Amino acid sequence: MKMTGKTDNTMDLLNLQFTGAENEKQLIVFTVGDEEFGLDVLRVQEIIRYTPPIKVPNAPAHVEGVIDFRGEVIPVLCLREKFGLPVLENKEYMVIIVVEVNGKILGLIVDQVSDILNLPEEKIQETPEFSSREKTKYLKSVGKFGDRLILLLDLDKIINLEDQEQLEEIIAEKEEEFLDGEKPELD
Repeated sequence: MKMTGKTDNTMDLLNLQFTGAENEKQLIVFTVGDEEFGLDVLRVQEIIRYTPPIKVPNAPAHVEGVIDFRGEVIPVLCLREKFGLPVLENKEYMVIIVVEVNGKILGLIVDQVSDILNLPEEKIQETPEFSSREKTKYLKSVGKFGDRLILLLDLDKIINLEDQEQLEEIIAEKEEEFLDGEKPELD
């Protein structure tokens, strides 16, 4: 996993070695609103500084647009929108976490990355279907780290197959213009 972008404390996580015991899960911890969320470090491709994505017409509301990631056009989802939270005006600390979901690469816009930690598996509990709130239906488990509760996301539930098919069609239409350096015409 690679981090690029600002050199503040959040982005200095670049220099960390990702090693842990077999009975620990390594997590990238980030915030969205007032909550801390975690992702398995093995699912993270890279963390990049937020840059405004190119808007895509007819995309679901939580899809902020597309970006060029290493020569590939990828969709970028705003987790604030996905979780029903207001969008932040100040995007100074926001980052895009590039992950693999259902065999596809996509970006997740989060408020900021706060930590990388090793969490013992005995401190992780599966989450029951306990709420119909938007952000809880994407949870896989909850980790307890000291006095912190970290909500571990199930990446495969973040984007459903219907959304994924719609995004693939939109990207296919715009990819050639985008990669040729032209600003795509947005219908």
